[in-house]
Amino acid sequence: MISKTEQYYLDGLVRGDSNVIREIYARYYKAILHFIETNSGNAEDAKDIFQEGLMLVFQKAKNKDFELSSTFLTFLFSVCRNIWFNRIRKKSFGEVTLSEEITSTLTEDKVSEIEANEREVLFRNKFLLLGVDCQQVLSMYFQKIKMEEIMEKMQFSSISYTKKRKFQCKEKLVQLIENDSIYHELKN
Repeated sequence: MISKTEQYYLDGLVRGDSNVIREIYARYYKAILHFIETNSGNAEDAKDIFQEGLMLVFQKAKNKDFELSSTFLTFLFSVCRNIWFNRIRKKSFGEVTLSEEITSTLTEDKVSEIEANEREVLFRNKFLLLGVDCQQVLSMYFQKIKMEEIMEKMQFSSISYTKKRKFQCKEKLVQLIENDSIYHELKN
């Protein structure tokens, strides 16, 4: 039987309750960060993986047939672990194009083909609203181009600035997507 805490987190995610989401971050992010950092990643990777993991948990939680058979942390941790290992595997076996990245992310939770297409259109439309430099940075990032190479191509002054810029562009893209009414329709 699922505890009240686990149900509280699942219900909060499905409702999009920002207080519950903040609480999840405060309570569980450090465990994911530690795992990622001990497995060849960094804090930025951990944030990306945590966000992606929460989205997958959200997708599962909104399915009426979904039953949590472990603690929320165990489930979230296993989702994030699988995402991280898949990302490492993709890096080891070659580049991933932007469209492959989008498709694999959208279909991981067996979202119907129609919803996946709508999500891809939403992503592409919002991607095109970004400035040219953000589009270039994110395109190279999605193609798994090394930060050093992105820094050189974009003529940035340092790796840390390149990482910061990539993070800012990614955050802007997420914000554009989440502020669109289509996103909220697809979310429900």
